[in-house]
Amino acid sequence: MSTRNPRRGFTLIELLVVIAIIAVLIALLLPAVQSAREAARRAQCTNNLKQLGLAVHNYIQATNVFPLGSYQKPQFITPCGTTHEQGFFVGLSPYFEQSQVFNAYNSSANIYDFSNVTVHGIGMSALWCPSDAKVSEIRDLSPYISAAIGVNPPPIQRMSYNSYKGNSGTWFSPGMSDYPTDSTFGAALGQANGLIYYYSRNTIASVTDGTSNTLLIAESAYGKLAGQDAIFFGWWTSGNYGDTMFTTLYPINPQSKLGGDPNTTVVSIDTFESAASSFHPGGINAAFADGSVRFIKDSINTMPFDQATGIPTGLTATGNGSCPGSAPLYSFKAGSRLGVWQALSTRAGGEVISADAL
Repeated sequence: MSTRNPRRGFTLIELLVVIAIIAVLIALLLPAVQSAREAARRAQCTNNLKQLGLAVHNYIQATNVFPLGSYQKPQFITPCGTTHEQGFFVGLSPYFEQSQVFNAYNSSANIYDFSNVTVHGIGMSALWCPSDAKVSEIRDLSPYISAAIGVNPPPIQRMSYNSYKGNSGTWFSPGMSDYPTDSTFGAALGQANGLIYYYSRNTIASVTDGTSNTLLIAESAYGKLAGQDAIFFGWWTSGNYGDTMFTTLYPINPQSKLGGDPNTTVVSIDTFESAASSFHPGGINAAFADGSVRFIKDSINTMPFDQATGIPTGLTATGNGSCPGSAPLYSFKAGSRLGVWQALSTRAGGEVISADAL
């Protein structure tokens, strides 16, 4: 006589225990997976900056100077006008294997002319940090520009953005409304202490602080901008502060350090748009003038920032020029000096920076 062996299934308690174990394993593994993914994104970001740094050095071999930040063509200059030309990425594009982009640019016309409409909408992954997820979204600017200036269709229709910006120094100078023909232009240009700014023409020899101690290009996360800032700033073709140039006037990642209104009362460009920032935990990647790339902690020593004035507490800003877009003249208060972060952006400040200060 055969007997039937009853099949035994899992009890409810056993199932709950198994589910709990799986949940614990996922909780333990998920941060490790996320950390590995971020490490890969950070490595790709580092590679992008190395590629851009190499492109700059190839550019220097061809021209003997660092790329020009931007300028104004004489025929477009109007009293106190802020029309500017292309940013340094446009001129640099043939040196990081984007010759077709440069060839599409009409240098005889203003960068915002209808003839250059195609260039603005070209997206290049070399200018996008993988951790800056929103930067690869190409925007249709037509409705925004039409509403702002009443031009339909507008000269710019589609715009691509960037995660990296050139080092203009510790402050904005010259400003958007400072012209070579102005009597005050020499003072504005004379205090420019970075590498890439309006009318810049810096050579390797001018970097007396040492190329390994001078910032060249750093991250400035587009995805940390919001609202109108995310529409009208971070344009990859634009030669303007907040678009393709940053300053160390503000600390790294000011979004998490400076409370209240990010708009300052002394300078004319939004703090968040013109500071170095990233989505990497703890700091940013930055390329230096020697072509090296290093990670800089956002806890690096920096000058204390005064939200009321919009500048570090150790600085004083006085007017220079008659236009709102003119760069103020900066001077140090008694006993004040640059922080390490600010010192890294000067090409000839004479500061001594130790490796463990980064």
